[in-house]
Amino acid sequence: MKRIVISMMVFTMACTSIFGQANSGSYSTGEKLKYSLFYGVMDGGEAKITLETAPNGEFHAKATAKTVGMVKWFLDMSDVYESFFNPQTCKPSKSIRNIKENKYKYYDEVTHNHEKNTVTSKKNGEVKVPVNTFDIVSALYRMRSSFGNMKYNDTLTTSIYFADEIYAMQVVYKGKEKVTTKIGTFNALKFQPVVEVGRVFRNEDDVRFWVSDDANHIPLRAEFDVLIGSIKCDLIGYSGLKAPLQEVK
Repeated sequence: MKRIVISMMVFTMACTSIFGQANSGSYSTGEKLKYSLFYGVMDGGEAKITLETAPNGEFHAKATAKTVGMVKWFLDMSDVYESFFNPQTCKPSKSIRNIKENKYKYYDEVTHNHEKNTVTSKKNGEVKVPVNTFDIVSALYRMRSSFGNMKYNDTLTTSIYFADEIYAMQVVYKGKEKVTTKIGTFNALKFQPVVEVGRVFRNEDDVRFWVSDDANHIPLRAEFDVLIGSIKCDLIGYSGLKAPLQEVK
């Protein structure tokens, strides 16, 4: 249960990777995003997402998450997700998942072959996947660079290979709202992934997230209502943005 819940922050940020054709219009290398994770009223974790250029010219994105404070007493977590992907299409060539949660450790590297529509895991070998399958981190960047003209309740689907499984994710656009975090108030686009009821969630609408309604499309907030309580992830810092982040006065 704990490993499923901790993965949800990164997982949710990837759930809107289905909008149009990708390009790098919403971000540039050198960008850094920092988040705070809240378990109920407790400040329980930190997450960072960075984007650099790999030696071969690909983009290298790295997402890290760790617990802090009282939460670390019962869940000592330090998770790392990495993706190497094409700057124009955001299609990944390699993904890394390095999980350390209490005594549990898991490391795997996955290579992506988009011509054969396969992924090859060091743990599980070659697996056939649907056309245009992304890893969880590259999907975040494709999402940010490819928003179209969405209408309220429009539903779209994409394929993500995550945690040794293939997910056909459905995401529903829920319109525009304002989001207030510790760093300010921003205009935002709201999305609601359709989740499976039972293992972690009680209802299909138990996950919600917001991205900035500007040229950056930065994830601002994610909320999860899970069987063991509530989790929130808020943006608390950023640098290296391609365009200024516009705060609402």
